[in-house]
Amino acid sequence: MKRKEYILLSAALLIAFTSCDKNAPEPANDGDKIDFIATPFHESFIQADQARGSETGNDDMQDFGVYAYYTADAFIPGTSTPNFMCNTHVKKTSGTWTYEPLMFWPNNGKLSFFAYSPYASQGDSYTSLSSSSSTAGYPQLTYTVPDDVIIQRDLLVSVPLLNQTKTSRNADGKLPLTFRHALSCIVFKAKMTDACDFPVKVTSITLGNFKNKATLSYDVGNTPGTFSWTPTEDASDKSYMLTINNGLLKDVNLKTITTTYQPISTDNASLMLLPQGIDDSDEIKVTVEYQVTGNIQTQTITVPLNRIISTLIAGQRYSINILVSTLADLTLTCTVESWQQQTINVPEFK
Repeated sequence: MKRKEYILLSAALLIAFTSCDKNAPEPANDGDKIDFIATPFHESFIQADQARGSETGNDDMQDFGVYAYYTADAFIPGTSTPNFMCNTHVKKTSGTWTYEPLMFWPNNGKLSFFAYSPYASQGDSYTSLSSSSSTAGYPQLTYTVPDDVIIQRDLLVSVPLLNQTKTSRNADGKLPLTFRHALSCIVFKAKMTDACDFPVKVTSITLGNFKNKATLSYDVGNTPGTFSWTPTEDASDKSYMLTINNGLLKDVNLKTITTTYQPISTDNASLMLLPQGIDDSDEIKVTVEYQVTGNIQTQTITVPLNRIISTLIAGQRYSINILVSTLADLTLTCTVESWQQQTINVPEFK
């Protein structure tokens, strides 16, 4: 008899504790499964077969990580934890977004979503994610720029979706994530001042010094979706060399290219760097080769980078333009293009 009483008492206590836990979602219906689908976006991001040192490839985003915070009321940065989804790997399989285990919209409370791409697992060499399911606050992301330009990533971070419920979805049941470029992109172009009758090539470019490691901080105050980078104490100053010989510059003969600047970076050699200020130690070194009457002549210039760029800003593409004269003069300028706002509509939460 006593044993039955203990069992009944334990069950009663379990019910009582469950009903008092404001951060525990109520059971959901199977029809409220959170589904992921992909719809086309307009701005280039990641090239599917490379996904490194490149910002090309329309609708080729291959995977991302999701953090979801369940709260009874509003998301609170100081106390909320990613207790609902913690770096869940969402990947494209035969054109469909899949992940495990499947999650469902709760019947009570709210969900707040943060995402990034490409996905990084525990121990990744470049993207470090230190938040666990019990870590309070925004997801903690630290990024290290690879020394090898080819494997540099076009890191994307989503605009946070805070305090979402299944009733806050649009008429189609969609809750899209909007991703933004978290890094700065640098590419190189060149042309001649006047046409000439002998080969002219840019053979080498060296750019540096840049901080290679920083931690991302969210700002979801007055401007949702903004973030900033803070260099870590162990960040190093790095330089990057692009040459024809190492395959990062195209073997382009500029002798008749005089109207429009011609891209000379190879497709997978866009520099993807951390946003940061340009100081007096940063410089650019360019070498041009002239083949005149069978003789190879070279001209090299080194210029303080802050003469042409003052700051690297997230989501900006910087084109460093090299104007080559037949008299062996080189002029460097820079044009800046904003990567367009990209609403990827992936995932859709149903």
